Amino acid sequence: MKRVQDWIAEALGRPEVVRKARALSVLRRWPEVVGPVVARKSRPDRYDKGTVWVAVAGSSWAQELRMQRDQLLQRLNELAGETDLFKEIRFGVRPFVVPEMPDPAPAQIPKRRVDADTEGLSIREIAERRLAKRSHGRSDPG
Repeated sequence: MKRVQDWIAEALGRPEVVRKARALSVLRRWPEVVGPVVARKSRPDRYDKGTVWVAVAGSSWAQELRMQRDQLLQRLNELAGETDLFKEIRFGVRPFVVPEMPDPAPAQIPKRRVDADTEGLSIREIAERRLAKRSHGRSDPG
C-alpha cells in the first residue's frame, strides 16, 4: 500500500500538473495582461492542456477580447517565460466575481488654525470682525 506522501510526490512529478501550476500562477496576473479596465470585466476561469477559458461580463467584451487573442496569448506566454504554455484562449459570457480593490486611504485635510479670538463665533461674526479690522487700518480720505 502506498503512503499519501508517495502519491503526492508521484502527482507532482507529472508534467501536466507542473504545467497547470505554472499557468495558474501566470493567470493570477491577469490585470497585467489585459489592463485594469478589462480586468474588471473579465476573469480567467480555468486552464486545461494549454487552453484558458475566460469569463467575461458581456458579449461585447468577449468580442473585444477575441480580436486581441493573439496579443493576449503572447503576453501570457511572455509572463510564463515559455513559448507554448498557453496555446488557446476562449471567452464566454458567464458570471464572475472580481475581487474589490481596497479604497485608498482618505486624504488628510490639514486643520486650519483657529484664532483664540474667533473660536466659537459664526462665520458671519468672524467676517464682520475682519471687515472692522480692515476698515480701522485705513485712513479716511475726508
